[in-house]
Amino acid sequence: MRIIPVIDIMGGKVVHAVRGERERYMPLRSVLVNTPNPLEVALAFERLGLKELYIADLDAICSRGRNLDAVRQIASQTKLELMVDAGFGRANEVRDHIERGIGKIVLATETLESFDEVQKVTAEYGTRVVAGIDLKFGRVVARSRTMRLPLEELIKRFEAEGALEILLLNIDRVGTGQGVNYEALKKAVNCASVPVLVGGGVRGMADIQSLQKGRASGVLIATALHKGMIKKDDLIHL
Repeated sequence: MRIIPVIDIMGGKVVHAVRGERERYMPLRSVLVNTPNPLEVALAFERLGLKELYIADLDAICSRGRNLDAVRQIASQTKLELMVDAGFGRANEVRDHIERGIGKIVLATETLESFDEVQKVTAEYGTRVVAGIDLKFGRVVARSRTMRLPLEELIKRFEAEGALEILLLNIDRVGTGQGVNYEALKKAVNCASVPVLVGGGVRGMADIQSLQKGRASGVLIATALHKGMIKKDDLIHL
C-alpha cells in the first residue's frame, strides 16, 4: 500500500482543505511542522520516510495564479516523487512543470477539457499521467460534459487514452475524517486495469487496512498525518 501525503497550496502557503470549500481554507496547523511553508511541510513528510507527494496548486485550479516556485523548490530540494494537479485543462499547460522535474501529471475531471488531452500529454512529453476523477457525494465533478459518465466508463476512457493510474478524489470527504467512499473504490478496482488510488476521509490505520483489503494501490492522506492520527511507527509497519 502506497501512502501518499498531500499538500494543498494557496497563496504560497499550505492550507487545510475541507470538503472542497476553498473559500474557507485556513493555513495549515500540524503536529509535524510549525509552519505552512510548502517546502518545510514536504521535508516533514520526507522525514516520516514517505517517498511520494501529491501537490494540488489550488490557485491554478481556481484560475487565479500559480505556485510554481513552491513546486520547484520541493522538486529540487527533496527526493520525493511528485504528482501535481495544477488545474491542467490542455496538454500545453504542463510544460513548465515537466521542465521542473515533475514525474507525474494529474489530469483531473474538474478542469480537463477533453480526453484527447491525456493522449497528447503522454505523446508530446512522454510523462506519466494520473487520471484524477473528482467526486462529490458519489457524482463525478467535470468541466467537460463528455466526462460526466458512469464511473466505470470514465475509467475505461482514461485508460484508453494512456492514463497509468486512476485517482478517486472524494472532495466532499477531504479533511473531514468521515471515512472513505468504499463503494466507489469497489466499482473502480473491478473495472480498472491500472492502479487505483483513493483520497478523502481517511481517519486512521483501520481505514488504510480496509483500503488495502479493498485492493486500493495507494491512499492520499493529509489531515490524519497532521493531527497525529497516523504516526511514523504506523507507516513503518506498513
